[in-house]
Amino acid sequence: MKTYISILFLSISTLLFSQETYTITDNSSTLTWGGKAAVGGYAPEGTLQIQKAIITCESNTITALEIIVDMTSLYQENKQLSGHLRDKDFFHVKKYKIAKFTLSEPAAISSGTCILNGYMTIKDTQNKEQVKATVTIREGMISIAFNHKMDRTTYGVNYNSPSIFKSLKENVIADDFTLKGSLTFIKK
Repeated sequence: MKTYISILFLSISTLLFSQETYTITDNSSTLTWGGKAAVGGYAPEGTLQIQKAIITCESNTITALEIIVDMTSLYQENKQLSGHLRDKDFFHVKKYKIAKFTLSEPAAISSGTCILNGYMTIKDTQNKEQVKATVTIREGMISIAFNHKMDRTTYGVNYNSPSIFKSLKENVIADDFTLKGSLTFIKK
């Protein structure tokens, strides 16, 4: 019995200490967004800043991931568009200051890629998202890159949506937008 308990304790200790946690500590990570007109070629892009991000890995599996985005950092070079995206018509950043992605299940890394199943929260609305990511693991560092398409209307961002306002003829904005990231996490 003592041998069994010793083996169990050793196994649990090994499991606990083999997990490694990494965090974003500098500005080497980028997060960009892209929208587009439903008709025509207008496709504005801009940036967002990460407020906090932490990832935990064990072997070739991401066991935990949380990314908190500072929505007040939402930027587009056209100041008028930038202001409009920040107001109530779109992301209402005065009220909803952060957006968040939280991994909901472990993600196995295979051939440098994985599927991040988790919950995205925008404007206090939470939806399940499945994000395909490229993962690079080096000594003391993990990099994740993704280019993910999302439906803004599932988060209550309905302004000039063709699926919400069916009779709208002008200034129609596509429901899909992209969130592109290149994140570098450093070992804690």
